[in-house]
Amino acid sequence: MADIFDEVSEELKQDRLVQIWKKNSKYIISFFLIVVVLIISFQLFLNWSEKKLEVSSQQFFNALEKLEEKKYEESFKIFLKSSTEENEGYRVMSLFGLAETNYKKGNIKEMSLNYKNIYEDTNIDLYYRDLSRILSVMKDNISTFDEQINILEPILNSPSKLQLLAAELEIMLYVRSGNVNDAYTKIKNLLKRPDISLEQKSRLELLNKIYISNAK
Repeated sequence: MADIFDEVSEELKQDRLVQIWKKNSKYIISFFLIVVVLIISFQLFLNWSEKKLEVSSQQFFNALEKLEEKKYEESFKIFLKSSTEENEGYRVMSLFGLAETNYKKGNIKEMSLNYKNIYEDTNIDLYYRDLSRILSVMKDNISTFDEQINILEPILNSPSKLQLLAAELEIMLYVRSGNVNDAYTKIKNLLKRPDISLEQKSRLELLNKIYISNAK
């Protein structure tokens, strides 16, 4: 008798499952189809992103190669195209590449504008913006002393990782402009800082020895 009840119970369960399936089958199938589509779409996106990143990488290094070969017009065009990349890393590096290409071509004003586009772009990491300020001043031989000091000011007045390097560059600007006494004062103040490296300290002491007699 128990077996009969078990068989009936099992049949009822099966009938109930069939009814549930008939009632909800389209929703269940749709759900699984959506899951499959999402998985496939995600995989396609990953493949597309990887391929696009590979293209961006190849494009950037191709521009570097043209730059080394002194094919400046070609490198400029490639860097310009790469500077619009969605990938932030290659976009920023390409902006630096544009500046370097103009520097190699002797287009100092254009180079300065390239660096300005970097350090005024708040979407770019502050370290790279500060680095562009330093490179702009180091490679610029046409701007005035005041213009170059103004470019360095945001680094000199902030706890930037490049502050010490900017301070050393500031001293060189004073020396280059003939303000030897001011340069000497800046050297003394910078030498008092406990966070300067031994290498930088050696450079500053050498400058100190060279200009101390002229500073009196």
